[in-house]
Amino acid sequence: MTPRLTVVVPVYNVEEYLDACLASLGRQTMRDLEVVMVDDGSTDSSARIAQAHAARDSRFRLVRQENAGLGAARNTGVRHATGGHLAFVDSDDVIPEDAYALMLDTLERSGSDFVTGNVHRLKTDGTTEQSPMFRRAMSTTRLTTHVLRDWDLLGDRIACNKVFRKDFWDKHALAFPEGVLFEDIPVIVPAHFLAGSVDVLSDTVYLWRDRHGSISNKRALPRAVHDRTAAVTTASTFLGRRLAEAAGTPFEADWAEAKRRYDQSVLAGDLWMFMEALPDGDDAYHQAFLDRANAFADHADPAALAALPLHLRAKWALIRRRRLPELLD
Repeated sequence: MTPRLTVVVPVYNVEEYLDACLASLGRQTMRDLEVVMVDDGSTDSSARIAQAHAARDSRFRLVRQENAGLGAARNTGVRHATGGHLAFVDSDDVIPEDAYALMLDTLERSGSDFVTGNVHRLKTDGTTEQSPMFRRAMSTTRLTTHVLRDWDLLGDRIACNKVFRKDFWDKHALAFPEGVLFEDIPVIVPAHFLAGSVDVLSDTVYLWRDRHGSISNKRALPRAVHDRTAAVTTASTFLGRRLAEAAGTPFEADWAEAKRRYDQSVLAGDLWMFMEALPDGDDAYHQAFLDRANAFADHADPAALAALPLHLRAKWALIRRRRLPELLD
């Protein structure tokens, strides 16, 4: 019998956190699910922990592959999915017990293509707090909305706080880029625009564990700024294509506004995050930042730069002139 939901869990060297993650999936009040665990070539005891869950609970299945990274492991999990809906969980995080019941019931009522929910940080002392990244987008519950009329959803760019209809995922051939960091943006930003409608829940559906060694905490690295810029450029290029396709139609203004707003969010958010890390970086990072930031600015809507607050316009003026000492000051 087809399960209502497949949860894909990539697993790589997370022995300290994996049991808590999988146990939270086993406790879901929505019982009609399968959990596809993809061991991405772990060298610690993670695969044994995953196999133990599969031995205890027939809803859990373990798939093994050579190490290929998070995007590849997620794509492998999708290929093994049999459920009518699809979700992704990072193997160091935790899902509240009623999260999937709430999300699936919401989709059943609304008919939307996917549902997205609030995210709290799971701190090292076991307490939780609202993730600032989602404070605005998830402040209220709204059903059958869309990013073109709810611009706060531009900030909702991760995969793990969502449940997708599998037919929506397959229709648009969605797949994560492989071999890079920041896999979510090139999938989730287009998904928001491709959806007929989206449901937004203010309820907490995902607990995002604070880890010192996580990808999001490793900013001052050339690879990080390169891969982040590649990710946001992919999303911006998608919007640029949609704008070109809409030229001369009543929708042209909507897509122009979408690209401007998205490009502005990258200049003020995604790349500001790496700008902020410049004092911690070495010469290689400084060079990578100036190269990649300018490459995106060349691609961005000029109106996005012009709309930035004064202090950011001043910093971007220095970036555009590659005047690093003044920028650092």
